[in-house]
Parts: sequence; C-alpha cells; structure tokens
Amino acid sequence: LVALAYFAGMWAWKGTTIGGIICNLRVAKTNGKPLEFADALGRGIAGVVSLLALGLGLLWVLIEPERQGWHDKLTDTCVVLVPRTWPI
Repeated sequence: LVALAYFAGMWAWKGTTIGGIICNLRVAKTNGKPLEFADALGRGIAGVVSLLALGLGLLWVLIEPERQGWHDKLTDTCVVLVPRTWPI
C-alpha cells in the first residue's frame, strides 16, 4: 500500500517518480490531458495486476509496437522521454 501511494502520488503530482526524474521519463495521458490522481491510482493498481500475472503485463512493452504495458493500456497512459531541460 505504501508503494502504491508513493507511485500514484508522484505520478499525480509531478508526472514521474524520483527514478523517472533521473532517467528523464514522464507518464502522460495518450489524449494529451493532464494526469489526475484517479488516473495515477488506476495505473498503480493496474501495475500490480500486471506484476501479479507473472510480470507479463510489465514485459508486454518489449513486444508492443507502442511500448505500452497492460497498465498503460488499461489507463490510457504512456511513458515518454523528455528533454533534460524540462522542469521537474
């Protein structure tokens, strides 16, 4: 529950986590709208499901042309690489 709260909170607040800041990654809605807490919480819960399915939902990004895991597909999100000059 603590991990879920951390990830959902960081995604909703900054659109990324501390690791994402280091790697210049952000979570974004595919329709361009801002990521809200409900979206982030849903992505976190779907991420748990992706992990519990023997990690197949997380590994899905390796074969999916758009590089979306199950948790991304379920919540209409994607992970994007942003320039270092973007504000945190």
